[in-house]
Amino acid sequence: MNERGFIYPLTMIFLVLMSFFLLIGTEQYIAEKKFAKETETIRLQEYYMLCSMKQAELLLKEDNLPTNGILDYHFGTVGFQKQSLSTTVDEVTFTLELDSGEKGIGFGQYDKEKGMMIKWKEKN
Repeated sequence: MNERGFIYPLTMIFLVLMSFFLLIGTEQYIAEKKFAKETETIRLQEYYMLCSMKQAELLLKEDNLPTNGILDYHFGTVGFQKQSLSTTVDEVTFTLELDSGEKGIGFGQYDKEKGMMIKWKEKN
């Protein structure tokens, strides 16, 4: 029986299959890493907006919120502007800018009689 040339094709098929699976695994790893980074950025944006809104709400309860200002955070800043919509409702506009370049805008309406934010809207 002539077995010459039998091992080489099997080795090549094995190497091609292993390369294919390695390539698929690498692509999946890169996609998951990118997704994790995007998720982290979105959560950071939401957290900074929530913290800014809560801090503004606390300052509005004490009637100490200036008409505009900046709140500094570790990975970004949130600028705000306050304007009066009526005698009982103030609107605060929040502008978020992360150090990585992402931006977001949020609007909150504060009811002076209830002493809390009554409406919140975000645009990213």
